[in-house]
Amino acid sequence: MIDHPSAALLIRVWLEDAGEFRARLLTLGDVTVGRPAEEVTVAVASSVTGVLDAVRDWLDGFTSRAMDPADGNG
Repeated sequence: MIDHPSAALLIRVWLEDAGEFRARLLTLGDVTVGRPAEEVTVAVASSVTGVLDAVRDWLDGFTSRAMDPADGNG
């Protein structure tokens, strides 16, 4: 059976006291037998455009890794 790679991205957004927009994008690092998954900060942003750019970059990176035969996933 072919292993289908998957990933998850959590986007946390909030407004600070002065109404300033903030965001943090998190994912889980690679899991191994001896090491549990750890939260990894993908990006922080202070605008909606920054969040969208970070999501696009993350998706581009994910799809390029998933399709790279050198990684053994494609």
